Amino acid sequence: MKRRVINLSNGTQSSCGIANCNDSIKRSVSRKKVDLVPELEVRGNGKKIGLCPSCYRIFKKATKKDRTLESLGR
Repeated sequence: MKRRVINLSNGTQSSCGIANCNDSIKRSVSRKKVDLVPELEVRGNGKKIGLCPSCYRIFKKATKKDRTLESLGR
C-alpha cells in the first residue's frame, strides 16, 4: 500500500510553520484550526502546518475550550 506524502506549508519538514520560529516540527495540524489562534502567525500556504513543541503548546492552550465543547457535543 502506498503512503501519501503530506506537504507542509513551508515546503520542508524540518522547521516550524509559524513566523519567527525555526525549531523542528513535533506535530502537524490543520491550517484552518491554526488560523483561529491569534497568537500564531502562519507563514506559507498549505492544508497542514507543522508546529514545534512550544508553538504546539500555545495552540493546545488556545483551543482547549473549543476541543472540550466539541467532545461534549458527540
